[in-house]
Amino acid sequence: MSITVDQTWVYRFHDQLLLTYQQKGSLLQNKLDPGMVHKDVNAHVDFHERLGLLMANDVVNPFGPTVILNPEHSRRAVRLISSDAAVLVSDEHSLRAMVNPQNGYTNTIVHAIGRRVDKHIIDALVGTAETAAVGEGTGTITFGTQALPSGNIIGGASAFDLARTISANEKLSKNGVPTGPGQRKMLYSAGQLRDLLAITQASSSDFTKNQIHDRGTIDGIVWEGFEWTEIQDVVNPAGTVVHNMLPLVSTTRSCIAFATSAIGLSVGRPAGAPQINQRPDLQSNPIQVRQAIMMAAVRVWEAGVIKVNALEN
Repeated sequence: MSITVDQTWVYRFHDQLLLTYQQKGSLLQNKLDPGMVHKDVNAHVDFHERLGLLMANDVVNPFGPTVILNPEHSRRAVRLISSDAAVLVSDEHSLRAMVNPQNGYTNTIVHAIGRRVDKHIIDALVGTAETAAVGEGTGTITFGTQALPSGNIIGGASAFDLARTISANEKLSKNGVPTGPGQRKMLYSAGQLRDLLAITQASSSDFTKNQIHDRGTIDGIVWEGFEWTEIQDVVNPAGTVVHNMLPLVSTTRSCIAFATSAIGLSVGRPAGAPQINQRPDLQSNPIQVRQAIMMAAVRVWEAGVIKVNALEN
């Protein structure tokens, strides 16, 4: 055999573009109460109107004056935010390649938009909500802020355990949050998975029918009154975290228990089909693949949101 036979070796390439592991689309938008989602909002600021609760009065004197109740009105404000994802495809590059990246780019930006929707919702759940009030007799709108109360935060950096889960459920119930199928959600990250799988009451058939060790996850399972959803960080192919979806400070991850009716979403432009257009303003007249949304979220009811801090493994 000739020692230069390696000059005949073939290098094989493929025309299939493989996408990085990633969340495909929004996980949270469809989990919200439909009545809390405002569609086709043509405005800079949208309001979510709130009405306080009352207790009926006993009738002591059937012929006495009727006691008139005065329910409290208030509102939360949403300032719509535009977000987009765009990539250029030029034949100056594609004619030199076996791979046509247009379909891959399209799928990638669709997934990127879905993650941005979820980030809007997550940030609104545990962030500072914007309030709005009309001045009596003036009609002037005054904007303010409302942080998540400290009583709605389960602190510490301990492992996510049964006690934390029960405490979150208990706090929601004490706040009058409805129970029942689909009413309460729990968001966690993969950094809590090992601790959740180690909870006997979550995995043992003595306590539950959920076979989470067979599935290797509690994602999508209903347990302790919550539907559990794993929210993954945005990670690049090297395994480096690019964006934290659920808040993370050092080794403390903020998981979130919430009622589907606690968060309001205002949508000015939904995530429709990506737009594919040529860009004659650029020298090579490339194709632009772009998708855009205009939306924002706001916490409407503090009573329906509990931040559960837990150890990030």
